[in-house]
Amino acid sequence: MIIARAPFRVSLVGGGTDYPAYYRRYGGAALLTAIHRYAYLAVHELSPFYPHRFRVSYSRTELADSVDAIEHPLVRECLRMVAPDDRLEITHIADLPGGTGLGSSSSFTVGLLQALHALHGATPDAERLAREAIEIERVRVGDHGGHQDQYAAAFGGWLRLDFGTDGVIRVRPLALRPERRFEFESALLLFHTVSARAAPDVLRRMNAVAAGDNARLHEMRNLVDRAEALLLSDAPLADFGAVLDRAWALKRGLADGISFPAADEAYARALRAGAWGGKLLGAGGRGFLLLLAPPARHDAIAEALAPWPVLRVRTGAEGSRVVYRDEA
Repeated sequence: MIIARAPFRVSLVGGGTDYPAYYRRYGGAALLTAIHRYAYLAVHELSPFYPHRFRVSYSRTELADSVDAIEHPLVRECLRMVAPDDRLEITHIADLPGGTGLGSSSSFTVGLLQALHALHGATPDAERLAREAIEIERVRVGDHGGHQDQYAAAFGGWLRLDFGTDGVIRVRPLALRPERRFEFESALLLFHTVSARAAPDVLRRMNAVAAGDNARLHEMRNLVDRAEALLLSDAPLADFGAVLDRAWALKRGLADGISFPAADEAYARALRAGAWGGKLLGAGGRGFLLLLAPPARHDAIAEALAPWPVLRVRTGAEGSRVVYRDEA
């Protein structure tokens, strides 16, 4: 039995410039942090006494006699890549539901790859896990989207990612002082919009936008430098909140469906109640609304956004790793 876990992430600035259609022409950048909420993937060798070769449990349970017969596309492609000849039971447990803009699909994929490799005695580094997850999600399965979530799940921590026109993704961990990280976490609020739906149409539209020469994306990429400098300085967090606000205004105008009326109205109420800035996480139209605000205004903001529940998180979570191994 092997159990691996991979963190979810909060993307702050630069999302959209991590699409290869964009960064292979102009270069991209993103600032993000892994959070202390995880996907757990357990992999167990299945006894030959069972009549099936695979038992896969997530929101439903599949019994299959071959890899090709597994319906979950990420499980199927991970097995094809790492363990096509095994007999396995695979179980997924998560701290938060999928489809909420926190990179859960990549956390699932990276965690499963980590567990499967460990079952075979391999210890791939974070770069390899991220690259394999991109290959599975974006190439083999064909899901639309960028290339930051896989790195967040594999590396963890606070990260600056630079996406080169040569296709190379450069990872730079950000060394936040503990006091600055505590200050940021004390100001951070995540409100669940009670809207969790898949966003393939939004992602397809984003791919089309990324393929063009888009001034909004260029500015979003450039804002990463400003956001990083503010985060690593002693500047007021209100300045960082203003960068979030500008980045969200730019992203919201990229394509239809990135936001939705209830989220726009809630964001406006939050600003009136004292928030410095924020954004809707993920591809849009779903998930969590992130806000940065002075702690003294949190109660007023929560009242303004009721009945949306609030999630408090810690940042800088470690990347994917094996948390349990039973070799008996």
